[in-house]
Amino acid sequence: MKKTLGLIITLIGILIVAGSFVFTPDHALNAADSGNGISASAPLCYGGFIIFGIGIVLYISSLPLAGERK
Repeated sequence: MKKTLGLIITLIGILIVAGSFVFTPDHALNAADSGNGISASAPLCYGGFIIFGIGIVLYISSLPLAGERK
């Protein structure tokens, strides 16, 4: 269950980051451009990276350690 939850959270994080790059306004330089004020995609992009990291940590913590038997 913990593995599946970690993978789902990781996938959500990847989709958020990809969405922040796809839906960045045309006048912005990139998704991390914070000069656009409230319409900047930077918080969305960095939030996606944080969610991705949380998912990876959950997934890795559910794996057995090297040499450990179930």
